[in-house]
Amino acid sequence: MKHVVVVGGGTGGTLLANLLASKLRGEIDSGKIGVTLVSDNPHHVFQPANLEIAFHGAQPQKYIRKQNTLLSRRVQFLSEGVEKINIADRHLITSSGNELDYDYLVIATGSVADPSLTPGLAEASVNFHTSPWDAAKVWQALSTFERGKVVLVIAGVPHKCPPAPTEAMFLLDEYFRKRGTRDRVELTFLTPYPHAYPAKTIADIVQPMLEERGVNIIPFFSIDQVDAAGKKVVSLEGEEVPYDLLIAVPPHRGARVAVVSEIGDKDGWIPADKHYMTVNGYDDVYAIGDATNIPISKSGVVAHLQAGIVAHNIASSITGADGKQKYNGRINCPLEVGGGKALFVSGTYTRPPKHMQPTRMRYLMKKSFASLYWLMLKGSLEPIFNIYFREKEENGS
Repeated sequence: MKHVVVVGGGTGGTLLANLLASKLRGEIDSGKIGVTLVSDNPHHVFQPANLEIAFHGAQPQKYIRKQNTLLSRRVQFLSEGVEKINIADRHLITSSGNELDYDYLVIATGSVADPSLTPGLAEASVNFHTSPWDAAKVWQALSTFERGKVVLVIAGVPHKCPPAPTEAMFLLDEYFRKRGTRDRVELTFLTPYPHAYPAKTIADIVQPMLEERGVNIIPFFSIDQVDAAGKKVVSLEGEEVPYDLLIAVPPHRGARVAVVSEIGDKDGWIPADKHYMTVNGYDDVYAIGDATNIPISKSGVVAHLQAGIVAHNIASSITGADGKQKYNGRINCPLEVGGGKALFVSGTYTRPPKHMQPTRMRYLMKKSFASLYWLMLKGSLEPIFNIYFREKEENGS
C-alpha cells in the first residue's frame, strides 16, 4: 500500500487531505492507498477571523472546530506533533515516538508568529496573529482605551496575510469614530514597506484614504526593539516612536521541525518550486502555504490553491491519469477599508495587483468567507472556486 502523509492541519493541509480522499476514493477503499493527516492541534482555527475578534469583539469560539470533524472518513487523523522528518529515508517521527513511512509527503506546517524574536515586543504589545485568544486581548485593550497614542508596528517580514496590518488601521479608525473618541486618539502605522501597503498599486488606493482619516504613516521603519519601560518603539536607525497602546504584527518564522530536520533555512522556511511546490531536490516531497520560501503572500487563498495543485499532481502520479498542473502565483486577498467596503488584492506571478476601488459587494463577499470556509475545507466548493478563479484570470481581475 502506498502512503501519503500530510503534516499540518491548517487550511492547506486539511483541504489537501480531503481532496486526495476524494480523488483517490477507489484506491483508498480497496486498500491500495492510505492518506494520513498529522497535526499537533486537535482543533482548527479560521485565522482570518482574528481581525473580527480584535476589532469587532467577536467571540473566538465561533471560529474554531474540532479537526476530526473536518476530515473525510477516508483520511486517518493523527493528533500528534512531528519531531523530525527524515526525507532521505522517507519517514517521520512523531512526538510519541511513532515512525511513519511515506511514499508522498506534504509539509503544510504553516508559519509561527513569534513576538519573542524582537526584544521587548512580547512584554509590551498585544497582537492578532498568535491566536484568536490573543486577538481578544486587542479588543479588551481597545475597550478601555480613552485617549492617547495607538501604534501598530509590522515587526518583521514576511508575515501572514499582507493586507491585515493595513486593514487593522482602517478598523482602528472606524472603531474610535464609532465610540466618539477619535479626536482624542492618535493613530500611527509603522511599516517596513515604502508605502501603507507592499504593492504600490494597492497603496495608491489605500494610503490617501488612511491619510484623509488622520493616520500617521511612517514607512521604511525597521524595528530594533521596544522600550517597554519608556513606552517607545525603537528602529534600527535609532528613531523612537512613543505609544500608549502598542499593537504588533510579530516577526514570523517557519515551524521548528523544518529547522530540526534540516529541510528549511535558518528561519524555518522551506525551499520549494514556485509552480509545483516540490521541495528542492525531491519529487515526492511537497511544501505548501506559509511553510515555504516561495515569494508569494502567506495567506489562506494561496494555501488553498496550492493544495488543489498538489492534490491533483499526487493523485495523477499514483493513478497515471492526467498531466501535472502548475500554480501560477494566484492571490486574492480581501482588504476591508471601513464603512462597509472592501477591495481585493488580486494578482499572479506575472501580473501584479491592479488598482481596485473598494465596494460594498466586495465587503459582503469578504464577510461570506467565514461561513463558507468550513465547507471549503471539505472540498465541497472546489467546482465553484475553480470557476471563480478561472473567470478572474480570463478577465484579468
